[in-house]
Amino acid sequence: MAVCGNSEAPSVDDASSYMLQYGRFEAVHKPQLEALGFPAHLWQALYKKLSTDTFDIGDYVAFGKPDNSESSSVAKGLTEHSLCLSVGQLEAGSNVFLVDHAWTTSIDQIIENLDRVPGLLERMERLTDTYDSLAGSAGMASTGSLNPEIEANVSTVASMAGVSEERARELLVSANGCLIDAIMAAEDGGKEATPGQNTLQEQIIQQLGGNEELGGGKSLQWRTRRYDCAQYALDGGDQPDVMEVSVPLGPGSSAHDVKCTFGPKHLTVSVRGNCVVDGELPAEVKVDECTWAVEGGMLTVTLVKRVADTWSELILGEKHTNPFELRKHLTRVSGELWRFFQGYDFMVQGADQSVVKQTNWYIQDEVGLSVAHSNDPNVCCLPFLYLGAQGQMSPFSILWPIKQISSGDALTRDFCPSWLKDPRQRQGYLQAIFPAPTQPLLDAYLEFTKELEQTAARATRANLSTTPAPIAQAKRVFVCEATPQVKEALATAGFEVAATIEEADIVLNDNTASTYADKVTNQHPLNSVFSSTDKTVLALQSVAGTQDWQSPGFHLPTQLCEFIGAALMDGNSWWKLSSSQASYNVVTSSWAAAVRHTDVGYTCALKCMPSALAPDQIHLIERLVLLTPSNRLYIWCQDMWVYSHRIQLRDNKPKPYQTLAPAVEVAEALFMEQLRAKFGDKAASSLATSVDSTIADTVRLLLGIDSSDGKDFGLFSFQFALGKSIEHGFAPLLHSVSPVPVRDRLASSSRLTPALLSALAGSPDAEIWKQAGV
Repeated sequence: MAVCGNSEAPSVDDASSYMLQYGRFEAVHKPQLEALGFPAHLWQALYKKLSTDTFDIGDYVAFGKPDNSESSSVAKGLTEHSLCLSVGQLEAGSNVFLVDHAWTTSIDQIIENLDRVPGLLERMERLTDTYDSLAGSAGMASTGSLNPEIEANVSTVASMAGVSEERARELLVSANGCLIDAIMAAEDGGKEATPGQNTLQEQIIQQLGGNEELGGGKSLQWRTRRYDCAQYALDGGDQPDVMEVSVPLGPGSSAHDVKCTFGPKHLTVSVRGNCVVDGELPAEVKVDECTWAVEGGMLTVTLVKRVADTWSELILGEKHTNPFELRKHLTRVSGELWRFFQGYDFMVQGADQSVVKQTNWYIQDEVGLSVAHSNDPNVCCLPFLYLGAQGQMSPFSILWPIKQISSGDALTRDFCPSWLKDPRQRQGYLQAIFPAPTQPLLDAYLEFTKELEQTAARATRANLSTTPAPIAQAKRVFVCEATPQVKEALATAGFEVAATIEEADIVLNDNTASTYADKVTNQHPLNSVFSSTDKTVLALQSVAGTQDWQSPGFHLPTQLCEFIGAALMDGNSWWKLSSSQASYNVVTSSWAAAVRHTDVGYTCALKCMPSALAPDQIHLIERLVLLTPSNRLYIWCQDMWVYSHRIQLRDNKPKPYQTLAPAVEVAEALFMEQLRAKFGDKAASSLATSVDSTIADTVRLLLGIDSSDGKDFGLFSFQFALGKSIEHGFAPLLHSVSPVPVRDRLASSSRLTPALLSALAGSPDAEIWKQAGV
């Protein structure tokens, strides 16, 4: 969502009404205020300013020049100004100020907001000093020779048609520069057009932003930086007699924000006092028949031409934009914005009454951005969500002094999150905000790599049991939330289903807080190691160092410098960011974005790579692994589950920032068929051998730090990413390990659960379980 401006708060009539309203404010906001560490004696002052929309910091401060000298304890600010106290003196905890947010958005709307919210792109361009003229029509000149216009569209054809850039260039030359014909030729091999292919052509035109000039001639549709244009014939004539202009206004806009003036050959449109269109039209219009309307955050201006004709522009001299070049520019701008973005989490109740965590990213207004960083700050400035009387949420930052500030002093805050204390890692975090020489980060990564190699050289591996050691009492079983089908399957296999935990010999339960001294449970000591991705990464680093079967990973809260060094060392790398608290995983090639995500709970960065089978997918292969109390290791061999995550590509490369799409299960037979088709008949057996070997090696290494207690067992899910390998073409790399949840799997699988218990009882089915590490 994009949030602009502030919401009106209820009026305060008298003291009793005020106290009643303040009491509601405190009841709603107390947990948030306490979590921020905001002084309780300032709560009423904050409420007064929120309820009256009082932004009075300008009465106390003035803009000045920041001190960027080497000796200064204040780091370089985000803007060319500093914010200095201009009057009197501020004592610690003496006042609180509201700081507005220039832009609040969610991760999936950054590009859309930049594209559609009026004035936002220009404002962010000025902030990031990232400009692009985007001049020139989106149309292609008809030419059969290589020229800059053809080169500019090579990546577009390659991306949309799924061909190499060399092939895309050939198609463009053959199509005399026509973008649509080049894409169509890739799709249909140059055959005669069929009705289905005509439909495909319409779809391509729509994806290209509706521009019909790409085959030569005048365009009926085009885009500019501020508005879109489309022409059509009102009564089905040969020439268009209507010009429709669409101006995005942003959410919460109404007709009161718009002023539109029609002249015989002139059009003026302004939104909230800002001029959007003002210029001479190519020909006259029928002023009395021209209209405008606002609906769904969009202003639509309809011009009726006095003479039907195809216009090549709305305003004489206007500049058109190529939709693909504009998209690239928006991506560049959004990439630079990670210096300025700050994030916060909040809980939202859905329509089904479920509560989910959402993350907002915001950029403060010019006042907030002018508060410089210091390791010894004199103010605290944190995001605050104000829930108004009508239920509307308004985001602000609240700023208050934490030290005495004298007239002329610059206001400074600590840009690093409060949990980040280590001076070295703080420098790594600040690198994402204030670019500095990168050699220290590269040195940190190289030193870290050397330590991992030394750990790998001295790694020790525990022995796995080769003889069965059945559990003595393995008949009465309690399975948390077991379905009737599972209970029936257990009874058929000769097990007695216990009604309570107390009656059972074996307990399958996800409750890790409970301990059952006299019972066998699925809570193997390694469960704690595999309980989260960052714990697994740290454990493998400590016992395995670096192995050729690992996906490199970093624990961001303690390894920021090392992570940035790794990302700088391999500029083409991209990373999956995850956290046990995050509601979604992020994939990014921007190390700065990864660093800023530590603000909102992301704790781990795993190096990712496109699948060896398909560059627009991540393939994850899952194996189930049983580790018995006697350290006997079994791998479930009846199934190998395969999941695919779709990656959004641009110019044949993953988009630099995206949320990871939900996993889609792929049929094992289909996956193996594709693997053999690309890498040969032995590919499937080679994959299975590599996966099983890695599982055994991982378990043997980790048993050295968390050996079996001789009582409990573990059922684990090992997932491998199918990466590329120069030697074999593909390589399964260990991606993650996690305990198998009872509720999600064992409680509902009438095949897995009885087989698991039979193995624990000393009678594993050889067609189901394969012993590993022998």
